[in-house]
Amino acid sequence: MPRFPVLLLDYDGTLAETRPAILRSLSEAFADQGLTPPSPETLGRQLGRGGTLKEFYQAMVSGSTAEEGLAFAAAYRKHYIQADLEETHLYDGVHEVLDALVKRGHQLVVLSNKHAPTLGPSLERFDLKKYLTAFMGAEDDKPRKPQKEVLTERVRPLFPNVPISDFLMVGDTTADLGFSRNTGIASCWASYGHSTEEAIASILTPDYRIDRLSELLDVLS
Repeated sequence: MPRFPVLLLDYDGTLAETRPAILRSLSEAFADQGLTPPSPETLGRQLGRGGTLKEFYQAMVSGSTAEEGLAFAAAYRKHYIQADLEETHLYDGVHEVLDALVKRGHQLVVLSNKHAPTLGPSLERFDLKKYLTAFMGAEDDKPRKPQKEVLTERVRPLFPNVPISDFLMVGDTTADLGFSRNTGIASCWASYGHSTEEAIASILTPDYRIDRLSELLDVLS
């Protein structure tokens, strides 16, 4: 049996470089709300903290309401469809790494806070579904990382008899590592993604760190 038989993989900032599409869509959504978009650096810092689009907007715009946050989220998702097609690309070696992991006997689950109706088509477009046991995106009526209920309500039904020690969460943001902390699952920080060392240190020290996806093969050797 391989080390960590079940790998929970984040998508944005771990398998795919989606930052350009996200930042573009955020800026366009702010403009739709009649606001001057914050700088890419400011957007990127807040992006690295994870959270929903509504929470993102309310954190960025002091005094904004939940309704305004939801309107912002809707505008973002409208713009993201085109931005994703034009801007997103996989990190180097994703297909080769996932293929090697499957051949070693790992079961791969993409566990993302990306809007589920967006996640599925992205995985399809990049031909990643063939490597996966399952994939899960954000849905309005279901928990999302870092909530521990993601494990109990969404992941556990797929692997009811797998001990916690057999899971590894691989991701780039505090949402991923916070989920690991909340559930007792081992964590691997993708340092090349959308967060910073300072932001990660505010949550916890990950069990492992990779500076490129291919290093995951060494972690699991």
